[in-house]
Amino acid sequence: MIRHVMASAALVAVTLVTTDLYFSHAAADEHELVTAANTTQPVPPADQDDRGVEPQPPATRPKLHSSQRPPSDPFTALLTPPIGGLPGVIPPIVGPERPSPVPAGLREVFVGDFGTGDFSQWETCQSVLMNAACSGYRLTHHSMQLVDGPRQGVKAAHFEVRDGDVPDFGGGERSEVAAHNEGALTREGDERWYEFSMRFPENFRNPQGGWFIVMQWHSGSGSPPLAIDISNDGDIYIGGDGVEHEKKSIGKVRPGEWVDYVLHAKFSNSASTGFVEAWENGVQTVQRYNRATMSSDENYLKMGIYRDDEDSGTAEVSIAGLRVTAP
Repeated sequence: MIRHVMASAALVAVTLVTTDLYFSHAAADEHELVTAANTTQPVPPADQDDRGVEPQPPATRPKLHSSQRPPSDPFTALLTPPIGGLPGVIPPIVGPERPSPVPAGLREVFVGDFGTGDFSQWETCQSVLMNAACSGYRLTHHSMQLVDGPRQGVKAAHFEVRDGDVPDFGGGERSEVAAHNEGALTREGDERWYEFSMRFPENFRNPQGGWFIVMQWHSGSGSPPLAIDISNDGDIYIGGDGVEHEKKSIGKVRPGEWVDYVLHAKFSNSASTGFVEAWENGVQTVQRYNRATMSSDENYLKMGIYRDDEDSGTAEVSIAGLRVTAP
């Protein structure tokens, strides 16, 4: 009988200790959750334009498939505050990193991969909303937003053009970024490697107008002597205007897929000196061929959507990871 009572008392003691430990841990866990919930992560300040002035981009007047040239691009000030929301979630690339044809040991001269969390790597943002310094853009208008890129931790720029998205300075419908800084400029004899990833939405419709450009190496005035444009048949062409050249297809538009591209070019006004070659997902689809890649003293870089306003419907493209290297 005594043994039975002692055993029962021991059991009660163990139960009380166990219960006390349980509630002690539960209280500690609750305290940690409340503390975490009340902790606010610091928000980095917006980038400032140290120059105090807004860059004035040169004229943009490509003619790819049409005989009519869009008018030039005079500078305009920031218009109304941005409005709108983010696009849908864009699925990432699934699988291992794709091989790159870019040689090792090259020097990096420009990065426009949006790794800063904004558009500040690019000097000028041009859309129906604005034609001004990208450092002042607040990322909320439908024309330009940041979304998840093709790989974990990578950001992408999402460009969107809707019917009537023609800036005040005229030309076609556009949503583009431009870089005029030294690293993005190319001059006679320069050799460059361009790496980037691009995705068109699943409902992408082939262009119907005279031009649809997603990247251009633009001269100081006139049309871009080198450009990547989308044909009415859905081909991604190495094109351009203002110089004699043979158009080459890098591949077809692949709606809903992230595709990696590499373009290797030598810049020259001479058709026998300049050259271009290209790769799609690590496979060379355009063999090196000679052509003029300049029509003036230098080219600057633009990226996004620039299309003929004869086209209709909403057009979108996401671009990530732009990196420029040189020997």
